This record gives sequence, C-alpha cells and structure tokens, in this order.
Amino acid sequence: MKKLIYLVSLAGILLIMSGCTATGYVSDEPAYIEYSRPERPSNMHVWIDGDWIYNRQNHNYVQGRGSWQVPRQGRTYVRGNWQKTAQGHHWQSGHWQK
Repeated sequence: MKKLIYLVSLAGILLIMSGCTATGYVSDEPAYIEYSRPERPSNMHVWIDGDWIYNRQNHNYVQGRGSWQVPRQGRTYVRGNWQKTAQGHHWQSGHWQK
C-alpha cells in the first residue's frame, strides 16, 4: 500500500510538472535547496536530483525534489545543468544516455 501511494504521488507530480517544461530564461540562477531524501528503496536504486522546472506564469524556475530510480540497463544518467546564453540562464534537464 505504501508503494502504491508513493507511485501515485510521483505520477501526479510528474503530470503536473510536464505542463511547465517550457524553456525560460532568468537573469540569475536560483539558489539550490537541499531536501531530505526519502529512505532508499533498495541497493539497486540511485538518487537523481530534481530538475528545475520553468513556471511560465511567474517567469521563474522551481526546483524539483528528486527521486530514487533504478538505473536503466546500458545507460548513464547525465545531471542537469544551467546554461548561460545572451538571453540569460536556462536549465538543461538531466537525462539517461547510452
């Protein structure tokens, strides 16, 4: 039951965040917030830091909390990072790559 609640909550958060993924630019990178991590589900899981999500209404970035994930076979996780351009700073999301 606890796993079901966790999965439903995670799915809801991802659904909400998917509507806010447009790339936006800000003048300065927002300050990183260190969140406490939930208990590690198993030794197979690795921690993936939360990406920054652009809020088009407020024109700012909101930090996601991160999650434990099982690594994808044959892939490595590349952490997200801030990119600086002439327009300002924008977040390049993390992703799994071969």
